[in-house]
Amino acid sequence: MKNNLRKIALAKRKSLDISLLSEKIIKNLFSLDEYINSKNILTYYPLKYEVSTLACFNDADKNWFLPRVNGSMLDICPYNKQKMSLGAYKIMEPQTEKICDYSILDMAIIPAAAVDVQGYRIGYGKGYYDRLFKQLPSKVIKVALCPIELLFDSIYPDSYDEPVDIIVTENQILKTVK
Repeated sequence: MKNNLRKIALAKRKSLDISLLSEKIIKNLFSLDEYINSKNILTYYPLKYEVSTLACFNDADKNWFLPRVNGSMLDICPYNKQKMSLGAYKIMEPQTEKICDYSILDMAIIPAAAVDVQGYRIGYGKGYYDRLFKQLPSKVIKVALCPIELLFDSIYPDSYDEPVDIIVTENQILKTVK
């Protein structure tokens, strides 16, 4: 069921005007009190059809962090525009020293192929972010950026799936109930 939804979501995403949607979604993200009050934020470097987070790096009031694949886990590293290179899965990754203390993070902005209204997301099926969520302190606010067309009633989560706290679309912000 979930693999089917992933295929549908990834195909649907290719038909969307992701550039326009990204602008609207990021504008909504920037309006969030949780974002405004966050200083240290983990985000992702976007792939072609993902909601673009590149505008986030222009917010110099924040300290930005990006993931770097390390085996089956993600290392969290400070973002430095001059120290980026193509990494695993052809995603741009920081070549800076990983951080060991995740308690400095206030927010984690997570990629998603699709999300359901409970905050469960479909990624690419490797489980990197679900494993990362288990390492993050509970105070870290987890946010998924998702076009409204890829917001489902349920993605039929597995027992190991970890939900996000907030879903930001181009026309609404949903706070999930835990």
